[in-house]
Order: sequence, then structure tokens, then C-alpha cells
Amino acid sequence: FTLKGNWAVSDNADVDVQVTDMLGQVVYRGTVGTQQGEMNEHITLGNTLASGVYLLNLHRGMENKVFHFVVEQ
Repeated sequence: FTLKGNWAVSDNADVDVQVTDMLGQVVYRGTVGTQQGEMNEHITLGNTLASGVYLLNLHRGMENKVFHFVVEQ
């Protein structure tokens, strides 16, 4: 999937990305760079991920964002 969006502060800080399953187990961890607060990065989770609901956690400075998404294999 592509992680695309803007942050309130337009600097070049990195975003910590973490994907967890509903049990809290981390299935992906990485860092995405931003350009003037904008991010546009392709994330590959692999085809071994089980179907189900996952949480996408984004952390940048004092900001945190959490999104739910569904994987269907």
C-alpha cells in the first residue's frame, strides 16, 4: 500500500511506522521520511500476512495517528 499524507508541521522529520495485529504483535516496523511535512512512501507487508484487521501506527515528534485496515488474502 502507499502511505500518503501531510503533517501539521512542514519540516523534514522522519515518521516511525508500525503495523500491529489485533493481539498487539508487531508485523511491520520502519521509518518514512517527509519532505516539508508530506509523506509518500510505498510499504510492502508481504503475502504471508494473514487475513484480518490490523492497526497502522504513525509517530512523528509529539504527534501520533492510528488507522485500522483490513487485509484480505
